[in-house]
Amino acid sequence: MQAILYVAHGTRSQAGTMEAKNFISYYMKHVQVPVQVMSFIDFVFPAVHEGIDLCVAKGAKKIAIVPLLLLEAGHAKNDLPKMINEAKRKYPHITFTYSPPFGVHDYMVDAIIDRLNEHGPMKQDASVLLIARGSSDVSILEDLRRIIEKLKAKIGVPKISVCYLAGQTPTLQAGLEQHITYGAKHIYVVPYLLFTGLLMQHIEKTVHSTQRREQAYNFHLCTQIGKSKAITPYMFERIYQATKDRSMTDGVLSYMD
Repeated sequence: MQAILYVAHGTRSQAGTMEAKNFISYYMKHVQVPVQVMSFIDFVFPAVHEGIDLCVAKGAKKIAIVPLLLLEAGHAKNDLPKMINEAKRKYPHITFTYSPPFGVHDYMVDAIIDRLNEHGPMKQDASVLLIARGSSDVSILEDLRRIIEKLKAKIGVPKISVCYLAGQTPTLQAGLEQHITYGAKHIYVVPYLLFTGLLMQHIEKTVHSTQRREQAYNFHLCTQIGKSKAITPYMFERIYQATKDRSMTDGVLSYMD
C-alpha cells in the first residue's frame, strides 16, 4: 500500500502551524493515495519519525516523502536523509522514495509574481527585495541568484536583490537600506517563505519600522508565497514523481546514503 508523508518545517507560531496544516490538507483531499500523513521537522507533532511510524501502522508498504522545503539546504541535504536512513534500518521491508525540495523552478518564480500582483500593477519606479530564510549552506546563494535572474526576465524590474534572515548577508535591514539607497520610490518586499510564523512577524515589524522612518518611499510588503496558487500544479507534480515514478528510486536512495 502506498503512503505519502508530507514534511513541513514546523514553527512555534500557531498561525504558521495552521497554515501548513491547511496547505497539506488541500493536497490530502485531492490526491488519491490511501495513506497520507503530515509531519514536521521541528516544534510540532508528529515528528518525521512519528509520521513514518503512523504510515507503517496504517499498512503502508511504500512511503513517499514529500518535503515542504524551498531550497536544497541543511534540512534537505542532511536532516531528512538521516531520518529516512534510520527509518530504512527500522523498516527494511518498506520502500522509501523522496521528492526534492521545490528548488529553482518557473512555478516558484510565478508564485513570486503572484505575490507582487497582490498590490496591483507594479509601479514603474520600483525595485524588488526577496527575503530568504537563509542557511550556512552556500548552495542557496546560487539557487536564489538563478531565481532572481528568472524573475528579472519575466517582470523587467532592473533592481531585484535578496537578503537573509539568518546564515548569510545582507540582513533584512541592510537589504532594505540598499533599496533605499538605490532610490526607487516603490520597494516591493517579498518574503520567500511558505507560511507565516515568527520570521514573518519579524519581517513585518522591520518593514513597518523602516516605512515610518523613510516616508519618502513606499514599501509594499507581500504575503508569503505559500498563499500563491501558482505552486499548486508544481506540488501535484512533485507528489506524482514521488509516488509514481519508480525510475527515481535508485537516485533517491543513493542521494540519501
